[in-house]
Amino acid sequence: MKKIIYLIIFFTISLHSYVYYAKIEPLWRYKLSAGVSGLVLFSDELAEGKWGDGKVIIHIDDKIDKEDLNTTKIEYNNLKQMVEISQKIYQIDKIAYEKIKNLSTYSKSQKDTKMIKMFSSKTTLLNQKTNLAKLRLKITTLIDKINKKNIKISKKFYIYKVYPKKGDFVNPGSPLVEIADFSKARLTIFVTYEDLKNLKNSKIIINDKKVKYKIDKILKIADSVNLSGYKVEIVVNPPKIFSKLVKIEIKR
Repeated sequence: MKKIIYLIIFFTISLHSYVYYAKIEPLWRYKLSAGVSGLVLFSDELAEGKWGDGKVIIHIDDKIDKEDLNTTKIEYNNLKQMVEISQKIYQIDKIAYEKIKNLSTYSKSQKDTKMIKMFSSKTTLLNQKTNLAKLRLKITTLIDKINKKNIKISKKFYIYKVYPKKGDFVNPGSPLVEIADFSKARLTIFVTYEDLKNLKNSKIIINDKKVKYKIDKILKIADSVNLSGYKVEIVVNPPKIFSKLVKIEIKR
């Protein structure tokens, strides 16, 4: 009789417990792609398996871009000085016109001459300001282009894969480096529709140990690969070694 009761209890518990297996993966894995084209002059393949240090690990030829940037900065500074001068000239012409425009002692021809001079200096100033804005945009674009040719990885990311080698030519969209965020880890399982309905307030047990983790994400659309499964993600603390298989038990 006791044996029958034990079996009934065990069967009841089993009905409320779901067991899955998942690999512990980094929270995020990013693949950085080239934003510009160019010849790879340096590629630190030895950086694979290490943490980023903020130093350049991939350098794409940027010599012409740097020369262009230096020339553009000189043009910008020169034009900026001209704008300051033109601003003063315009103010002088404007004041001169404002002084006589309502005076009857000046002829219409004299007033028109002052007005035309004022508008001429204003037009020159506006054109210079427009060109200054274009040079400012060009400088920003060149700096962005140079940065995209010098790939640096922050200390908080783990370098998983460096793709190009020295001498390769990359185009926009070519893979450059794959990095991982190890600040947290992620467990991904696929559950059935029946299990999905009872997950929200369930308790999580990992490798037969109770944990305080909660389900981070539940996708209520069946997965395109695991056709009968719904993707469920659990964010956990990072382990020393990733990709280990763990047992996940979810109890109602």
